[in-house]
Amino acid sequence: MDNLEKIAGELRAAHDEGKDAVELALLSREKLGETFGVISFTASFHLAFHVPLPVLQRAHAWQRFGWGRTSISDEEISAILSPWLTKP
Repeated sequence: MDNLEKIAGELRAAHDEGKDAVELALLSREKLGETFGVISFTASFHLAFHVPLPVLQRAHAWQRFGWGRTSISDEEISAILSPWLTKP
């Protein structure tokens, strides 16, 4: 199992324990460590929850990631990701 699959499993487990979208995004950043970036974030959430790429591309604008000039709030990232955070 590669690292991204392991992290995806940890994200699913954290979600099963009640973590919300914001907490899961922060957990992905923590777990990915130095490898955290646009691609690794996208891959881990896609593997964990099958979030479509366009949804994850919008999530890249989250203010806590700081990846661009446009930023979205905690409430917005929650609204973007929450519909996909369902148990398989």
